[in-house]
Amino acid sequence: MVSEFEPASSSILALRRRSMGRKQQQQQRKRFVVTVVLFKCQDLAAADLDVLGGKSDPYVVFSLGGETRKSSCILNDLNPQWSPPEKFQFEVDEWENEFLVAQVFDYDRLSADDLIGSAVIPLTLYAGNRHCEMYSYPLVLPDEVGGLGAPKSDLFLQISLQASDGSPVEYYY
Repeated sequence: MVSEFEPASSSILALRRRSMGRKQQQQQRKRFVVTVVLFKCQDLAAADLDVLGGKSDPYVVFSLGGETRKSSCILNDLNPQWSPPEKFQFEVDEWENEFLVAQVFDYDRLSADDLIGSAVIPLTLYAGNRHCEMYSYPLVLPDEVGGLGAPKSDLFLQISLQASDGSPVEYYY
């Protein structure tokens, strides 16, 4: 009787293992969509100085999970507004330890583009957040444009985090 029971129990164990393996694969395959909407920047540093003061030709580069997206460039503006707002999407396998990096650059035709501000935004801020609103993110200025008298620059974004299958994204602190 033990020998008859053993094959049955090992087949049950094999079925359980297969079932658990499928669940783990489903969890591993679950992807998340991060949507970023770019509205405007405020009080950017002037990277190009001329007789009349300064200006910048800003654009924003977003990086997340090894992918990058780049906005259009707005010429001669320290307070650019993207109208209509520009929308970018990223797919990530996990979000708990991921950060959206936003870098604002000044476009230069004849030389390398200048970094004029950046922000690092943890995705954990957006788990469970059903209502997506525009927020202001302070930009950290690089040493070349920072210092006394440097403006306090801000980036205005709307960010959402959703599971690609539509299920809620929960985070417990």
